[in-house]
Amino acid sequence: MRLYPFQIEGVSHLVRRPCVLFADDMGLGKTVQAAVAIKELFDTHSIRRVLIVCPLSLSRNWRREIKTWAGALPVVMYEGADRYGMLNGNAPILVGSYETVAADLRSATSEGQLFCDIGVDLIILDEAQRIKDPDSTRSRVLGRVVSARRWAISGTPLENHPRELSSLLRFLFPNEFSDKVTLDDLSLMLARRDFCMVRRTKDEVGLQLPPRTTDYVPIALTPDQAAEYDRALLEVQQAVLASPSRSELAARLLSGLQKLRRIAAISANGCSAKLDYIEEKAEELRSSGEKLIVFSSFPNLALKEVSKRLARFGPVLFTGEMSQDEREAAHERFLKDPECGVMCASLRAAGVGFTWVVARYVYHLDLWWNPQVIRQAEDRIHRIGQSQPVFLRRLVAERTIDEGIAILLERKEALFRRVVDDEAIEPQTDLPIDHLLGLIGLRPQEIKGGDHRE
Repeated sequence: MRLYPFQIEGVSHLVRRPCVLFADDMGLGKTVQAAVAIKELFDTHSIRRVLIVCPLSLSRNWRREIKTWAGALPVVMYEGADRYGMLNGNAPILVGSYETVAADLRSATSEGQLFCDIGVDLIILDEAQRIKDPDSTRSRVLGRVVSARRWAISGTPLENHPRELSSLLRFLFPNEFSDKVTLDDLSLMLARRDFCMVRRTKDEVGLQLPPRTTDYVPIALTPDQAAEYDRALLEVQQAVLASPSRSELAARLLSGLQKLRRIAAISANGCSAKLDYIEEKAEELRSSGEKLIVFSSFPNLALKEVSKRLARFGPVLFTGEMSQDEREAAHERFLKDPECGVMCASLRAAGVGFTWVVARYVYHLDLWWNPQVIRQAEDRIHRIGQSQPVFLRRLVAERTIDEGIAILLERKEALFRRVVDDEAIEPQTDLPIDHLLGLIGLRPQEIKGGDHRE
């Protein structure tokens, strides 16, 4: 196996720099580059201990890539009831989940010393946007770990607000982003971003990936769906208008938006214009031997109905409720079983750690609020190994909140490009409640008690 030239350059950046925000576009092999860089650092005796913190679903992927690219280095999984003591043991590479490591770092050794003060030579945060909230315990504890080298790996270092990027930079430079003032200092953030970030897009590296086409497909609701949606919309409007406080308004609004999103995808009795559309397309694609993936953020209701409706195409479910072994089995079946023509995947569960280049058609049953989460899932298909054009279909129910969410997604994608990819201009970072109210046909001045904005 050989690295691409841009991957060799990425390894060089990681080896040479003590602190790196490694933000290569999704699908360019960030884990592979990190594994090779770890091997080089061990081979030159630059490091002796590494702590890798990642989502639980990626722990096996890290072990697999290190075995492939740095096979002589033993990897210990930081998990199980007997994990205590591993942090101050002799294992050269520890791989643990955010939840487990962050919790244990707050614990004390038998000598009363905090684990986070023991120190390692290199700490790596994979999917580092998991510490995007600078006020979270996880973010603060992981930032305290003593280490001469620190890598934050994320293809989506900003999802909603520039402060998320500052939180990652605080992990890399804990002495510089020490309070709210510095976390909100856009000029400091941009200066540190330019100093430490390594980011290459698929277009920039000249990777010969096939084209991808993203379309928003308008879908008219069925009569039953439309009637249910209209009833629910009226109920949500009335509940929001009667909110006694701003906090209650926010709770009712968000709950109502979630309900309306679900109805736009699939009604309570299983009616779904979007699923009718997907079923028709599945007939065409399977007759040509194509596999397809259906993403949804409603695994318990929508994906099970999708699986039932598409049963003749040998569907497989992939959700966050499944164990890691069950997800691995679903992944393998989709890749290798020619009778398995459809992957019904939870948007978030499918976002990291898997490669599904056997498919090139993707359908989003519903739209999630975060464009980077959507892109992460889509990049399971459009990545190294894909040899054919990819077609991404985001289904938008007409005259529903789907249309407003599509506009919101475009706004957030523009924010990401300004703050992460370009010379940033001061962006409008906060989503005003006006927009959310507009999704259900209300204006701020209609709300009892006056202005509910920040």
